Amino acid sequence: MPSTPTSGNTFATHPSIAIVGAGPRGISIIERIASYLHQAGHTPALTIHLIDDAQHGAGRIWETDQTHTLCMNTLAGAVTLFTEPGATVGAPVLEGPIQYEWIQLLRGEREGINKPKQELFDAFPPHPSIAEDFAEEIAATVPESNPSRALYGAYLRWVLRVALAQLSAGTEVINHQARAEHIDQGHEADVIRLSTGEEVTAHATVLASGWTEPAANAEEEIFHNSNLTWVKPGNPVEQDLTVVPDKADVLVRGLGMGFFDVMALLTIDRGGEFIDDDSARAGLRYVSSGREPHLYVGSGRGYPYLPKSEYHSLPPKANLARLQEVIAQHQDAAEQSIDFANIVWPAIVRDSYSEYYTTLARVRPDSLNVDLDEILRIIDATPIPSASNDASSMPAALTASLAEKTTEPFQLNDWIAPLSKKGVGVAEFTTRELTTRIASRLERDIREAVAARNSPLKAGLWAISAARKPASILGSNGRFIWETRTGAYKEFMTLGQMAGSGPPLFRTRQLLALVDAGLVTFVGDRTAVTIGTPPQSSQQEFIMTSGSRAVHSPVLIDAWMHKPDVRRPGDSLAKSIAERLTPFLDGGNPTGSPATDDATRRTIHGDGSLDPRLHVAGIPTYSQWPDTTISPMPGTNPLMLQETDKVARSLLLTAGVKI
Repeated sequence: MPSTPTSGNTFATHPSIAIVGAGPRGISIIERIASYLHQAGHTPALTIHLIDDAQHGAGRIWETDQTHTLCMNTLAGAVTLFTEPGATVGAPVLEGPIQYEWIQLLRGEREGINKPKQELFDAFPPHPSIAEDFAEEIAATVPESNPSRALYGAYLRWVLRVALAQLSAGTEVINHQARAEHIDQGHEADVIRLSTGEEVTAHATVLASGWTEPAANAEEEIFHNSNLTWVKPGNPVEQDLTVVPDKADVLVRGLGMGFFDVMALLTIDRGGEFIDDDSARAGLRYVSSGREPHLYVGSGRGYPYLPKSEYHSLPPKANLARLQEVIAQHQDAAEQSIDFANIVWPAIVRDSYSEYYTTLARVRPDSLNVDLDEILRIIDATPIPSASNDASSMPAALTASLAEKTTEPFQLNDWIAPLSKKGVGVAEFTTRELTTRIASRLERDIREAVAARNSPLKAGLWAISAARKPASILGSNGRFIWETRTGAYKEFMTLGQMAGSGPPLFRTRQLLALVDAGLVTFVGDRTAVTIGTPPQSSQQEFIMTSGSRAVHSPVLIDAWMHKPDVRRPGDSLAKSIAERLTPFLDGGNPTGSPATDDATRRTIHGDGSLDPRLHVAGIPTYSQWPDTTISPMPGTNPLMLQETDKVARSLLLTAGVKI
């Protein structure tokens, strides 16, 4: 394998490339570099520096030695890191097993897996410790399982091994188990200073480091400088939850995936156990260890992300015919030319209502007072509310038009703002009353997730979720009018996130079991947190408020992650390259993403010129390029792999390698 132990490096006598970040994107960039070199038919002398202080291959999030309690939010049968035949890439694809096929091959199962994938697996047999360490999980995994993050990390590390082996004989790979702390832009090369004190030289550099943390904001500075216990936003595997005392009352901000991770770590990993119990409304009963804290939870929406449906297979494909028609009409639109609120969003809402009522007609036809064809005609004929940038206007118009046509009307606005006056109206509830209300809705969420394909509600919401990718691609590189991007589009993406990026169903069952065990209390929406002295107390604490509700504790967990933001460089590396990064301008408005070139992902300077060497790939570019956080899904020509292919080609050309 063309890899060497970690070592320092002075100015190279032949081309050199630095890849900062040895997680999924770094792996894919290496595999794509190898493919371009093979396509060129020669073996130039080349050095690749792979730089990461986390586990190479797995990266920080997927480290293989983490607790097996944390799971992927992606299904085993729906993730790969290999390009596939027909993919939009410039170099030949390397067919390899998707994660579930890799697990099947670990079990000795070969049926249905094509010969190239089997041969690749056989050529690089995984270390026997993987089968031993993950024996129970490997035996139980089916395509719709949510693998542990540690097992996904093992898959990634295997793919890295495969990728490295594809490199030509003239390529040297130097693995640096270190953090890149500073980049100096020389005349001919970048000089990268590492946390170990080493310096490496690169004629082309890519930052593929994923979730980079911006500088603290004013509120966070106050929290940090207080004497209180604050767990700052971050990846749950990196958050230090050992500072949370046993049995304490704890405030938690966030009800997305970060919350469900924190919830699991503070219960299961503190000795608690969830037991199957058909008499419990969650289907589970929580057996306390006596160590778990009581969580008081609030967020912007105040309602937990919805559980994924239990399809017992991969999810169905939503019918987005109306959205696809809009995309066909506007896919070549110019910058700042598409009105999302009045062109794109109405099509998405019509598709959502169509999916709801089509499913309702199939599973409960007696609930329709007219034929389905009439309902679909009304859906398409209902006028778009004039000059509205409010995401709730179009669903309200459709709900009103269909009010007399069914006994089970679709109320999409209940999900756009589940706890506001637009929804159920709980502003004056106590925390106990609110928790009772949300718990009853969690019961319904579980029932609907179990119904899966036979749930009209899930069908309607799944259309919203599925619309995120094609809609965001349509609006990429600033094509949506800014006012509608920050209005209706933002509300749509937030709704789609809650509806489609929620936890596996078992996590929602666990949440309801914890509510019933008296260990979770909901605080509400639009929460604010301050530091003050609560009534009848002499000590300062965190105070969380939502409407008339207020709770307090000396412990606050922020169960979410910041988006990267080039306007607020948070570490020495980001500060060292600040002049080489310009915020992407969306309609003249600076965003948190660096502006990058479409064809190469080289950064764009303030004068419009391309940086001579620096590339940025992945999550930090979210404002300009869509779908940056999504793992590559088989059979979808993933944008992530299209991007790593572009970056690999540009890195080679920038470093002076002829391909």
